[in-house]
Formats: sequence, structure tokens, C-alpha cells
Amino acid sequence: MEFPSLHKAVYSQPAIDNHAHPLLREEARDRLAFEGVISEAQDEALIHDAPNTLACLRATKQLAMIYNLPYDASWEDVKIHRASMDYEALCKTCFKAAGIYSILMDDGFGGSAEMAHDYRWHDQLTSGGTKRIVRVEVEAEVSFTWRIWNKFTLWHRKS
Repeated sequence: MEFPSLHKAVYSQPAIDNHAHPLLREEARDRLAFEGVISEAQDEALIHDAPNTLACLRATKQLAMIYNLPYDASWEDVKIHRASMDYEALCKTCFKAAGIYSILMDDGFGGSAEMAHDYRWHDQLTSGGTKRIVRVEVEAEVSFTWRIWNKFTLWHRKS
């Protein structure tokens, strides 16, 4: 190893996921295609094309290792194994393998309240806990809309 002190420093520091979205609840785990972890494609491109990308090849190898599958496991093998796992055990397995100490959670994503866990649920997955971050653009939109509505209401009353 060329830089042992750098290697030690990098791999001994706690990892903080500085912009995470909440995990889906168990009953919603299959409502979105699993291929969404490797691609932002949609519809047919997500299901048929994303599994043929370098991102998928790499994810397949990494997930196979985390799930203790053979080195030559396919994407389908990974998906089948994942589907067979107890959901909480799956989440804990993946977080342990990632070495994440703490999460900064962006839970202002549309639809997350209906399908995803509250940010506090994620505390069980890390030793450093979960903190919420604010989506400034969402707060600005609410504030801006409120101000416009108030100005319109005042103008309308004067007319």
C-alpha cells in the first residue's frame, strides 16, 4: 500500500450520508422498481435497459458480496435474494456494510410521507442517529405562494 496513513484515515472516519431520502416502508418496498437504485431512467428504459449498464454491473457485484451470494451472481439473483430477506434485516445488512455512522435526511420529497418511514425510524440503522435537513426550495415555494395569495387577497378587497 502506497499511502498507509491516508488509507487508515479514510477508512477509520465515520461516514455521514449528507443527503439521504427515507427508506420505503415494508409494505411499499415493491411499489417502485428496484432498478431505480442504479438509474434515473423511467418506464421501459428502467426495467429493460438499466440492468445492462456499468452501474448495474458494479451494483450487482457489490450487492452479491453484501448478501453473501456467489461472485458470479446475476442481477436477477440479487433481486430474488433481496426479495426473500426480512425487510428490517435487509435494511440493517445494507447499512452495516456501508459503514454509515449518521444520516442527514431530506424527507421533503413528494410522496415520501405515504410510502416511506419517518426520519426517526432510521436511527436504528446507525449509531450516530438521523437529522433532518430542510428543502429550501420547498419552503421558499410555500412562503412565496403564501405571500402572493395574501397580496392578491388584499388587492381583491380594495377593488
